[in-house]
Amino acid sequence: MDDATWEVLVEAYNDVEADIICGFLQEKGIPAKKADSSPYTGAMRIIGGQAMEVHVLVPGSFLQEASELLLEIDPDLDIGNPE
Repeated sequence: MDDATWEVLVEAYNDVEADIICGFLQEKGIPAKKADSSPYTGAMRIIGGQAMEVHVLVPGSFLQEASELLLEIDPDLDIGNPE
């Protein structure tokens, strides 16, 4: 799966929410991961306690299925590439 094109599925409010979304999708058989962030962003999460958005990624071939699963749970989610 390393050579797959990973696409942004949703922007989670923080690492905890991103972990929950990734775990849910993985249980459904959909590869998911959090986007790598810069060391500065990670440090600000730990040291500053700031909640910073985290992109949840899935391979492009799973984007539609993952979107549908998340929208079943929360129809108000903003799915897709953030502006």
